[in-house]
Amino acid sequence: MKRTLIFCLPVFLLCILQAASAGTREDLLRLQSDVNAMQAQIRDIDRKFDERYDGIKSLVVQLNDQVAKSSLILDRIARSLESQAAGTKSNDQAFLQEVHNLSLKMDDVTTRLSALAQQVNDLKVQAKAIATEPAANSVVSPQSIFDQAYSDYVQGNFDLAAQGFSDYLRNNPASDKTAAAQFYLGDSYAQQSKISQAITAFTRVINDFPDAEQAASALYKRGRAELQMKESDNAIADFRAVVDKFPAAPEAERAKDELRKLGVSITKPAAAKEPRRRSK
Repeated sequence: MKRTLIFCLPVFLLCILQAASAGTREDLLRLQSDVNAMQAQIRDIDRKFDERYDGIKSLVVQLNDQVAKSSLILDRIARSLESQAAGTKSNDQAFLQEVHNLSLKMDDVTTRLSALAQQVNDLKVQAKAIATEPAANSVVSPQSIFDQAYSDYVQGNFDLAAQGFSDYLRNNPASDKTAAAQFYLGDSYAQQSKISQAITAFTRVINDFPDAEQAASALYKRGRAELQMKESDNAIADFRAVVDKFPAAPEAERAKDELRKLGVSITKPAAAKEPRRRSK
């Protein structure tokens, strides 16, 4: 029995050592696997960092290009303005003309917005009257005709607006809205390129309602219409009249711009004769 135990003891120790050795190898394998995984993660992080860095660098290049292009455009505009101030012809005259045309369009938009504001006020007054008075008969009132023409004008339906204002003027030649109706009739004609009719309507505002709030705008718009009719002398006289009679009106600055474009003085020379206007 003792001999058997002595024989088994080395075998038992050998098994223990083999088990320990096997456990150590498994630990080493797991450790090696963890190291490999960490190295893979590090490589992946490096790759992503390089990609993001390249993307940021590309974005910076694009921004620099955009800044350079913007600088060239600003420099081009600056040279154009300097050339114009020096009295020389600019290579960017087409650009300046577009700016001027945009300014003229803004003038028309401002006029229509002013008309809309007036229409809103009139509608408030009309609504108050309807609330306090009994229902009227089926006859359309002058106020309704004017309001409908206003609405057509603001919405750009200039043919309908011209018809409405004409109806109003035919039946109300001396009301508190006659000057406004006459002015918007002229502008409705101008928007339809009916220049001769527009000039006639604006002239009636100027002659019959010289103190109306639309007088300055009517005089300025008649000058622009006369330019379209190649009546430069009449147009120059109107622009100068705007500056002289309505110096505080917004149209005065616009009239000065038109005179500068035409290359004439803002004030009338002492020896200059008044142009002869065609009959209206």
